[in-house]
Amino acid sequence: MSRAKVISVALIAILAAAAWWGYGQYQKREQRKSILALIADTSVQLRTALTATDSGPEAARKFEEHSAAAEKNLSALKAMNTAREPALAEAADDYLLTCREILKRFVNIQRSRQLLSDSLPALIEHMRSDNRTGAWAQEAVKARERVNKDYRDLNLATGILDTLLQSFPASQKKIAPYVDRAELIDDGTVAAARTRALEAAKQAAAEIEKTRRVDAFR
Repeated sequence: MSRAKVISVALIAILAAAAWWGYGQYQKREQRKSILALIADTSVQLRTALTATDSGPEAARKFEEHSAAAEKNLSALKAMNTAREPALAEAADDYLLTCREILKRFVNIQRSRQLLSDSLPALIEHMRSDNRTGAWAQEAVKARERVNKDYRDLNLATGILDTLLQSFPASQKKIAPYVDRAELIDDGTVAAARTRALEAAKQAAAEIEKTRRVDAFR
């Protein structure tokens, strides 16, 4: 092979390698952008939920939308080939999973509140209509059981949410090196949401306790 051909083959090989490297870098940038977009959207969903103070059916619907969006983002990450950004992908997986679980607890809490807002007044009304018949007593037991179940579900979801919110800063710390500081959720917002959830559960407990007093239905 002539010297010119050798040089030509070498140049082609170099250009091919450069093109392959360039394509790899492009893929890495696109992969990073995709992962960061999932993180950013999930952060928006969570921040909105953490700062929400509304209650009722409309609030429940919004929490479900936030939770569904977080679930979709986590699924998208898991379906992605993240070989070029393993460290970012690992941090994102932990963050998106934590956010999803927090949002699921918000949904569970809102559902339990709604159920309790129906079952508790129903119990009170039934107890006040006391006619001391056998059927009345049976219905009273059922009404009490419904209230107890709804309250247990609320208490359980609140306890899990409390644990998750306490672990959230550690999860967020993992993505901090990769995102703009403005995208991070400040500790005050998380603490305020945690306080509201605990206070709501405490208030529900007080309402339940009232129904156990002898003179509660007079």
